[in-house]
Amino acid sequence: MGLWTKEHFYLIVPSFIVFIIFAVIFGKFMKNKSEKVKYLPLQIITIILLALEFMKQGYNMKGGYDLYALPFHYCSLFLYLLPVHSFYKGKYKKTTDAITLSCLASLFLFMLVMPDVVFGAGNIKECFKNFSSFHTVIFHLVVCLYFILTLALKLYKFDVKKDLIATAIFLAVYVIIATIMSFSLEVNFHNLYKCNLGMVEDIRLALMEAIGILGHIIYVVVLFFLTILFAFGAYFATKGILGLINKVKTIKKSA
Repeated sequence: MGLWTKEHFYLIVPSFIVFIIFAVIFGKFMKNKSEKVKYLPLQIITIILLALEFMKQGYNMKGGYDLYALPFHYCSLFLYLLPVHSFYKGKYKKTTDAITLSCLASLFLFMLVMPDVVFGAGNIKECFKNFSSFHTVIFHLVVCLYFILTLALKLYKFDVKKDLIATAIFLAVYVIIATIMSFSLEVNFHNLYKCNLGMVEDIRLALMEAIGILGHIIYVVVLFFLTILFAFGAYFATKGILGLINKVKTIKKSA
């Protein structure tokens, strides 16, 4: 398994271009609407994703349940985060928003860097031939649309120090839980049991051959920190791009 395939290029590039154009137009249309109204499209997307997950679980119960369908993958986090992000209005709203934005940015960046690790070319080819492939392709694309709409509707606020602390704690807890579930069930959640990226899997296997189980422990610890650092990188990339866009707008207005 590599990083990109031609199938990913033909799917992701046009999809993201359409998402961005739509989000920009929609954002302008919703510019003067209340925050409550702006959250409506995100709430609709959340309900659609939950419905897809409900159907996925039902589909996997036919003929014996596949444990890989359990919601302990990194992208399964959106099943918990998006309902909170789009519906919750309580005292921890800023914290949950920060975690959600970081995780959304992380997936979006990952889809740009190595989408073949998220879902394979076979899933794209089989997207409208079997439900499993349909779910994995559509789910990830729709989550990316959610991210782009969140930015276009300006439903975000940056508080770097607090955002990074909240994200680090949340993802640390997630990786610990995912590790426990991966090894207790022997299921590859978040690539913790083995790595879907060939070159990294070769390194993991080489480490295990050289120093045994300690090699896998090292692999998990490295993945633990990389998960958090990648989210940080995606967070700062998002903040930087938005800052650049605002500067360009300011220059155009003053010109």
